[in-house]
Amino acid sequence: MTGWTFYKLEWDLMQHQLYSPDMTPSHFYLFSHLQLHLDGAIFNSKEEVINEVHLFLDSRTPQFFAEEIGKLPKRWKTIVDLIGDYYHH
Repeated sequence: MTGWTFYKLEWDLMQHQLYSPDMTPSHFYLFSHLQLHLDGAIFNSKEEVINEVHLFLDSRTPQFFAEEIGKLPKRWKTIVDLIGDYYHH
C-alpha cells in the first residue's frame, strides 16, 4: 500500500543506506548541542537527567530545528555521492 501511494504521488523512493553514525541527523546536530548543554553537569537520578533534557529541548526555538533540517538534503546528497563511504561533517 505504501509503495502504491508513493507511485501515485510520483515520489522517488530512495534506498536507505546502512546505519552509519555519520549520517544520522540527530547525531551531528541535536546531540552535539545537547552534549554542550550537559557538559560538566552532575546528576543524582535518572529523573534529573530527563528533566534537564526536557529543559534543553523546550529552550530551543523552531528555527533551531528548521535550519538544520533544511541542510539535510545537501548532506544526504553528499553521502549518496560518496556511495556510503565515511563522511565527517
